[in-house]
Amino acid sequence: MFVFVNFLSVLFQPSLALADNAPCAPGVASIWAPAAKDFLGTSASEKSNVYFTGAEGILTEVFYPTLDRVQNVDLQFLVTDAAKTWGDEERTQKQHDISLVNKRSLDWQSITTDDDRRWKITKKIFTDPNRPTVIQRVTFETLEPGKTVKDYNLYLLGNPAINNTGSGNGALQCNGQPSNGADNSRTLSANNRTFLVASEPNSTSSALTASLPWKTVDGNVMVSNGFVGQNDGFTDLFGGSNDKTMNWHYDGAYQGNVAQIGWLDFGNTNAASISFDVVLGFGNSESAAMDVANATLTSDLAALENTYIQEWVGYNQGLNNQGGLADDQYYLAAMTLQSIQDKSNGAMIAGLGTPWGETNNDSNQGGYHLVWSRDLFKFASSLIAAGDTTSANKAVDYLFNVQMQSNGRFPQNSFVDGTIYWNGTQMDETAMPIILAWKLNRTDLWPKIKLAAEFLAKNGAYTQQERWEEMSGYSPSTIAAEIAGLVAAADLANKAGDTGAASFYLKKADEWRNNVANWTFTTTGFHGNGKYYIRITENQDPNDDVELEFKNGTGKHGERYIIDGGFLELARLGVMSPNDWTILETIPEYDAILKQTLKDKGEAWFRYNYDGYGENNDGQNFNGTGRGRLWPIFTAERGIYEIAKSGNGSVGKSYLNALKAFSSEVGFIPEQVWNQSTTITGWETTTPAGYTPGTATRSMRPLSWALGEYINLIAAINKGKSDAPAVVCQRYACDQRQTDVTFNVNATTKPGENIYLVGNNALLSNWEPSSGIKLSPTAYPNWNVKVSLPVSTTFEYKFVKRDGNGNTIWEQGQNHSFQTPGSGSITRNDTFQ
Repeated sequence: MFVFVNFLSVLFQPSLALADNAPCAPGVASIWAPAAKDFLGTSASEKSNVYFTGAEGILTEVFYPTLDRVQNVDLQFLVTDAAKTWGDEERTQKQHDISLVNKRSLDWQSITTDDDRRWKITKKIFTDPNRPTVIQRVTFETLEPGKTVKDYNLYLLGNPAINNTGSGNGALQCNGQPSNGADNSRTLSANNRTFLVASEPNSTSSALTASLPWKTVDGNVMVSNGFVGQNDGFTDLFGGSNDKTMNWHYDGAYQGNVAQIGWLDFGNTNAASISFDVVLGFGNSESAAMDVANATLTSDLAALENTYIQEWVGYNQGLNNQGGLADDQYYLAAMTLQSIQDKSNGAMIAGLGTPWGETNNDSNQGGYHLVWSRDLFKFASSLIAAGDTTSANKAVDYLFNVQMQSNGRFPQNSFVDGTIYWNGTQMDETAMPIILAWKLNRTDLWPKIKLAAEFLAKNGAYTQQERWEEMSGYSPSTIAAEIAGLVAAADLANKAGDTGAASFYLKKADEWRNNVANWTFTTTGFHGNGKYYIRITENQDPNDDVELEFKNGTGKHGERYIIDGGFLELARLGVMSPNDWTILETIPEYDAILKQTLKDKGEAWFRYNYDGYGENNDGQNFNGTGRGRLWPIFTAERGIYEIAKSGNGSVGKSYLNALKAFSSEVGFIPEQVWNQSTTITGWETTTPAGYTPGTATRSMRPLSWALGEYINLIAAINKGKSDAPAVVCQRYACDQRQTDVTFNVNATTKPGENIYLVGNNALLSNWEPSSGIKLSPTAYPNWNVKVSLPVSTTFEYKFVKRDGNGNTIWEQGQNHSFQTPGSGSITRNDTFQ
């Protein structure tokens, strides 16, 4: 032990008190906090690069200096009576009342009331706008008549996890030998104040202190550092003999899952309440962390809080109020999205936490606090809709200057600095950054955008993973993004004078657009009338029913059996009219299989049948398998679709009300909500007793994507139209009334040849055979295809024969010509000339 302590004293510069260090490193395994957050925040300014979250009334993960680096798992109070006959843990009480101090600021108030109504803790939580510190302004109050605060003992308990690790997984070392854990904690003094300091050598440090002094007993300052589950403060008070007495005061705990405790000294007051402040500071060294914590604590905290509030108020004043429709939840969503943008480089993360954190250890260092370019596109687009183009432009800069690889590919996800976490290839994640750049007219980035567009055009429409990150093949949602990305890239290319690239991208976009139904719309399905978009197909034949292995423990199924809502992206991204016949044909099957209407809440949808990503039927957390639950983002997606379909913003209001009903009391929208127990095409999906359908599961709350869709839905209600990229919508007439046209042609072909429809419009390939619409030979030699085209419009067309090598034989004679009717449908019957 002596040698070990001397070795560590070389690593740390501040003086170390000569007392025992905690034995038995590294402690129990480190786990993350619950993912269903009640509050979160950071300052609106870029000066303070610390970000906090909270759940169960207490501070949970705190991130510093970037949004992907957890430094603290939780920080809470423990309460006992002075006689030590009972003891309470703040987080386990049932009543936590969470609210915003100001509706236009992320300044939170958390009130926890003891289940036995003996005490109450009120906290205001915010950050120092100028420093990397989290401030809690606390009032402890007795609820027992005749009692004063001296009749209680109050302890502050913290669990650091420096740089995403608690590292408590190795064998216990109780003989003085060092463990393999990473985190250290010790008691240090500076500026006449005692701090509980956590660190990793030559890396990040945290410093915890309070405005009240720590209790002193027999000359010992009652603070301690220990290993979780072995000799931490909670175990000291409530473990073993449960004597509710602080018996240990270790000066240090090294290389493990460390925890810190301090006993607060109420002094000689006879009051029924006492107010004080707690500060958690961060820095690149122990001394730096202590310095900022001390500087904050000795500042005018009321003035700091006012500055914090006014900065957020100023941000909100610059947002679009959507014609007066913007409500408190809209502004909360915008502030939250602004808060999940990293201040160092503009990265935006999917969520501030780890799904099912309480059963995930620190081997999962990414959680949702990673950057997915698809998710980033969704909520950066929301900020554009809200009027915050500054943040969206920072996000675009990040995408093309940090995350994109040199070949134009975007990884599945990454840390904030661009380091790849998961390295799958999802083609929509290459397409969507291009669309985002187009929305902001970022022609200055054209050389880099071109790299992405080239990668997209040369490697699509197939994707290694679709938007649910599980399956490879041809996906309607992915192909929709690819098409929109190429059309957006073409527009940027033309603006940059690169007309050759523009022509190439448009031909490829038209090819995929005119055949996405051929590739992913089955006409021989198992559900409904057998005609619908499937989730994914292994090849370009949606009718051959290849059996695929679906992930998350759901087994093998024929591809025609699995349906999801990804087809709605074809309308959302302007690739098809919302009234395209293939989309209208799919809606009944989609709703019949995946929709639930929850009493007093509204409509919600599952991701797809046989979804295993969610809690198990017995209520246990997802553990590699489970049951997917209802996702509120689909309620927003459907609302925006219905607005696009009708041109009437008011039809979106019921979906907006449903989103509100699925939200937490403060307005956070979760990733998933509990469903009504049901069986989905044989997939039993049960909500256990004690859980209410329509309330948040334990996966993630808030989900950044869901908050973004809340903004998008309000914007769509206001405008009476969807957010489809205009350049895509114009090319494919997504906002024009449609009629269905069936083309029949009698044609004989050689083996390997197929018949394609070409014509004088992008919807008919602009006379480009490679972009033509493939006809079905099911009634050979009669070939047919049905397409939706704008009403009252004149078209010219021909048929061509093409083989697998691209050899083309054009139909002879004059072009066929016709005008679509103003309503109804039409059939064209021809013979190949």
